[in-house]
Formats: sequence, structure tokens, C-alpha cells
Amino acid sequence: MNNYNYTKAAEIGYSASIENPDSIAIAGDHSPVRCHVRDFNTTEYKSTVVIEWDLVCERRALYSTTQAATQAGALVSSLVFGYFLDRFGRRPVILACVLLSLISCLASTVAPVFLFYVIMKSLGSCFLSGVYVGCFVQVMELSSQSQRSLMGTLFVMPWAFGYMLTPFIAYFIRPWRWLQAAYTLPILLLLPYFWLLPESPRWLISAGSPRKAAEVLSAAAKANGRVLPPKEALVVSLNAMIPLKIEKPTEKISHVIKSNMRHLFSLITDSDFRVKTLICYFCWFGVSMVYSGVSLNAEVMSVNLYIYVFLGGVIEVVSYLFLGLMLRYVGRKSLLVSVYLLCAITISVIAVLLAIFDQVSMGLIMFLSLSGKLAITAAFHLVYIYTAELFPTTHRSLAVGQCNVMARTGGIVSPYINDLLGAVISWGPSVLFSFVSLVAAGLALILPETKGTNLTEKGIKLRKSEIDTDTDENEALINRA
Repeated sequence: MNNYNYTKAAEIGYSASIENPDSIAIAGDHSPVRCHVRDFNTTEYKSTVVIEWDLVCERRALYSTTQAATQAGALVSSLVFGYFLDRFGRRPVILACVLLSLISCLASTVAPVFLFYVIMKSLGSCFLSGVYVGCFVQVMELSSQSQRSLMGTLFVMPWAFGYMLTPFIAYFIRPWRWLQAAYTLPILLLLPYFWLLPESPRWLISAGSPRKAAEVLSAAAKANGRVLPPKEALVVSLNAMIPLKIEKPTEKISHVIKSNMRHLFSLITDSDFRVKTLICYFCWFGVSMVYSGVSLNAEVMSVNLYIYVFLGGVIEVVSYLFLGLMLRYVGRKSLLVSVYLLCAITISVIAVLLAIFDQVSMGLIMFLSLSGKLAITAAFHLVYIYTAELFPTTHRSLAVGQCNVMARTGGIVSPYINDLLGAVISWGPSVLFSFVSLVAAGLALILPETKGTNLTEKGIKLRKSEIDTDTDENEALINRA
């Protein structure tokens, strides 16, 4: 509101005030001043976090923070759970995250203050991200080389169906607390993991537990109607693949801490990993920033939110089907470069249209934006598969986890780019997203191709030969099971 004497304005009337604003200005000052009370339009939404905690005007950045909180939680998850998954196993970490995510997401529905809501939202995202990464690594390690492309695609398909359902749920459940509760209930579907989820046999072998690995492989073979060697023979075979040195509980705690810290930073300190790690870092950062930016920019582009989100979910399904088909015929590197370039082109066209023309067809903008989303969605899931194949079992969860840190950093930045930069320059976010996609495409060209290769098991030696190997025998047992 302007710095006017509104009591005097009411006395002299609207017309007189407009014709002579100096007569109602306080000390001749016409500059705007902060509103002390706001009146929200509750025609469509009677209860939202924006209304309840006044997240407008000078508090607008806090609204962006509610979106960034989910990415911040996933960032923390990536910092710790990648290490935990490699250190303690896939199964226990996943189960702990399932339980903690249910508790924190339910707590967010009864948040009394904004800060508590943001913290619970961050924690919920943190633990759900731990479930996602753990399950993805588990699926990749339980799949043979010929199955990984298909299973990697099928793994993410339910995400797309859930994405499509969110606008329908939001349309019929308007109060934000009930909506948050509705989005939390599906976590209950993960509780059967406590009875059904096995441990990764690859991790059990690398951890020096061949007997437990044999049990998992035998159960898989039985379910699939396959035949493995007798159990004791299988244990002997797997025992030959375990690391020559296994950290013992009797080691000094200082040695354990040093060993853990070396492992935590090994992706950068190890010359075998350093270049591809840094490239993966940027590719994940860019793909998450652009994905989140394109997914959340319905308001900036002034298109229907419900239709835009639903079509975004449809695009996800199409993208994953496209990705699954292309992975059978095209290498990981060339496909990743192609989808990055497609995203850069479509989004740059949006930027040009918004910069040149005052009025642009919203249908055209939506088409171009969703085309960019199709490409960046394919890129997002492809970097998961690609990274899992680039790094060995001993560092696979760590690599996916640390790359997720970079992805969530990009996701945290994205809503501020849309809300704050987009409010000043409508085409600014599109220019930035396009440029980042273009750089990621160039860097991806440096990575090695992994199509048709076995997952590596660096650090594992066969005792009978004592030479480094990619454990083809290990891979053969996984394939057979």
C-alpha cells in the first residue's frame, strides 16, 4: 500500500484522492509501505500454507523455501545414506528410512508453526530419498547385465503414475493439512518391505558373507525356476570372491574412522574415479535443476496448474517408455548427450519467444515446456542407470548418493530461479536452464560407454589367482539366479 492517509482519502472521496494524491500523502511521501494485514482470496483455496503463514510479499522467499525444503532433505539423505548403504547394507538402511519417513511426514500434517513444518518436510524427503536410492541400487544389483536397462525403466514407472495422480488428489482435497496426509498414506505400502525385502547378494559378497549371499541367490533361483550348484558348493564359490581384507570389529576405532573417511572421499582422491565423478556431479546438478524448474514453472508461465502437472506425469510415462526402448539399441553416453541437447533446444526456443513477443500462445509454451520436460526426465533417470554402471560395487551407493547431493543442490536453487528471477525477467529461467543443459551435454561426451558391460567389483580378488577381476563368475551366478 502507498504511504497515504487513508482516513482523509475516505473523507474527500475516491475521485478527489486520485486527482490530487499529494493531498493525502503523508509528509509528501508516495512510496509504498509494508501492509500490516492481508486479505486473501479464499474462493478456490480456503486453507494453504501461504494463507496460514502469510508467505507473500516480503515473505515470498519463504514460499520458495517450502519447495526447496524437499530438495534440502534429499541432499542431506544423499550425504549420509550413500555411505550407510555401502557400510551397513541395503536392507537395514531402507527399512529404517521407511519407518522414519512415515513418522516425519505424518508430523508435518500437524505442524503448529512454519519452521516445524519445513523441518518435518525436509526430514520426510530425506528418508524417502534414502528409500529410493537404496531400492534403486538394490534393483540394479539384483539384475543381470541383460536385465538392467529394462529393470531400471520399470523401477521408475510408478513414480510417473504417482505424479499423474497428484493433481487429482489436490483438486478434490483442498485443505493443505488433509492434502499432506493424503500424500503421506502411500508410505504404508512400503511396510511389507520388513518381510519381503532381501539383502543385495553383491553387497553380502563384498562384505564377506558368502553364506547369506548363497541364501538370497538360492531363493531367487527357486522363485525363477533356475538351478544353482548345491548350497555348500555355492558358498565355496562365493567365498573365493570376497575381499582379501575384511575390516574386523577388533580394529582400533581410530583406524575404523580413518578408513571410513578415506572411503567417503575416495571418489575424488582416487585418480581412477576423479574425472568421471566430477562430470557426474555436474550432470546430476544440471538435470535436477532443470527438471525441477520445468516441473514447477506453471505459475511463471500462467498455465493451468492441474492440467500442467497431469500432463507432466503423462510425459514422464512417455519419457520412461522412450528411454527403455532406446537403451536396447543406443549407448548410454550418446543417448544422454542427445536428451540434454533436446532439452536445451526446446527451452531456448521458449526463452526467445518470451523475450521477443509480448503475447505468446500458452498452448505453444506448454508444448515446448513439456517437450523439454520429456527430454530432461529421460536424462534424470538415465544418469541414475549410467552412474550405477560407471562405479564398482564397493563405491556404487556412495557414487549415487554423492551425485544425489549435487542433484538436490540444483533442486534447491530451482524454485528461487523460477519465483525470484522469473518475476523480474520472464525468460531468464529458460535461458539459464538451457545453458546448463548444453554444458552437461558437452561434459557427458567425456564419459566412457557402459552399454553391454558387467557391473564391476573393484577391490575384490579371487584368492585362487590373486589378480584383479571384474568377477565374471560372480556375474554368471547372478545371471543364473
